[in-house]
Amino acid sequence: SLPIRNFGVSGRATYNYDSRYFFEFNFGYNGSERFSAQNRYGFFPSAGLAWAISNEPFFKEWTTVVSKLRLRANLGLVGNDAIGSPTDRFFYLSEVNMNEAGFGYQFGTTGGYGGSGYSVRRYANPAITWETSRNTTFGLELGLWSKFNLIAEYFLDHRYNILMNRASIPSTMGLQAMQRANVGEVRSRSTDIQMDYSNTFGKDFYLSFRGNFTFSQNRYEAFEEPAYAEPWLYRKGNSTSQRWGYIAERLFVDDHEVQSSPVQNFGSFETRGGDIKYRDINGDGVINSLDQVAIGFPSVPEIVYGFGFSSRFKAVDFSAFFQGSARSSFWIDVNATSPFINYRSAQEISDGFLNGRQLQNQLLNVYANSHWSEENRDLYAVWPRLSSTYNGNSNQNSTWFMRNGAFLRLKSVELGYTFPKKITQRINVSNMRFYGSATNLLTISAFKYWDVEMAGDGLGYPVQRVINLGLQLDF
Repeated sequence: SLPIRNFGVSGRATYNYDSRYFFEFNFGYNGSERFSAQNRYGFFPSAGLAWAISNEPFFKEWTTVVSKLRLRANLGLVGNDAIGSPTDRFFYLSEVNMNEAGFGYQFGTTGGYGGSGYSVRRYANPAITWETSRNTTFGLELGLWSKFNLIAEYFLDHRYNILMNRASIPSTMGLQAMQRANVGEVRSRSTDIQMDYSNTFGKDFYLSFRGNFTFSQNRYEAFEEPAYAEPWLYRKGNSTSQRWGYIAERLFVDDHEVQSSPVQNFGSFETRGGDIKYRDINGDGVINSLDQVAIGFPSVPEIVYGFGFSSRFKAVDFSAFFQGSARSSFWIDVNATSPFINYRSAQEISDGFLNGRQLQNQLLNVYANSHWSEENRDLYAVWPRLSSTYNGNSNQNSTWFMRNGAFLRLKSVELGYTFPKKITQRINVSNMRFYGSATNLLTISAFKYWDVEMAGDGLGYPVQRVINLGLQLDF
């Protein structure tokens, strides 16, 4: 019920000398109610420089070829107080529940007397402060013959004071609530390139091209985690979107092979022939979380790109645009695609979506055509043995259901014809154009089960392919 209170003062100064030298300075002095008085305020400045080389007097003789040349760089700090959960408004204060039934007391011969007790949901921590990002950017702007333009940027980011749970505090300390502190660090680097070209060849032909390419990676410099005996378990040095899982070798031939292999029962589900066989990384004879390693590419694409062109020859125009991504992995959602399983989210159930009905997942064609069975013991089938309940062995994050998320899509294409003036004048219109267009017409991807941008859930609503025919009239 208390209004949220933040305080901020900002300023900006810019300077331009003879359209050759540019300078800009920005600052923000911000205060947040979420932190204690000693860490409540943060000062976040930034500065940038640019040099327009093409505007220098000594460069005039080159401007017919290099029409634009500019170098620029900036360095700045950005603060973030939106850390933790919405209930963590006041990190520096403890939160105690004085009426917690699970921490109460009971007495009497039948235990029927007693009351509720106290529990700690958050311990006071006045040291929690702003999550800060230090950004550095180097840029190049290049123009050639007043027809080709290139913008290339190299970006560095060091994010520190990231709020994390303290995994290094032993349970023997007897703390009820998880401790958190600003202990995480992430470094990111990315390259972004944009280019465009446009030119008219004679009076009848026009061509323009535009493309962009982004390559971005990050890694944990500091990650709060316990001391592992197995070095492959550490998150430090890996991407923030890197996933861990088991290495799947193949499917078990039969129950006899299961009994002669490392134990890998997950929960109460018994492993049987036709289930996925995982690799025992540490060689202790048991498949568990200690055998999980970094698998695949990060779940967020490290490469994103797009390119397209527009052209016109006399009365005919043609344009197309492609988009794609690379260096990413996704995992087939076993729960959402398991055949014959009643899978609905808890939110759908609480909203009355089921209305008392029992719904079952559809049987995907790829699973019907490739699954393990007693009659067909395919050790590399897409789907393990069928089950009327969730198979806890198949539901583990592993390389078995890992797929390459790279793709190239023809996002849009259009072909048009503009009628000559002698025809439009006869029907009293200023312009008439007939065209055909299509979206999502073609996709190139190694993943063939369903649309690759649907990622792990093949039973979701697919990306639509749309084809249009139209007539444009201007009066």
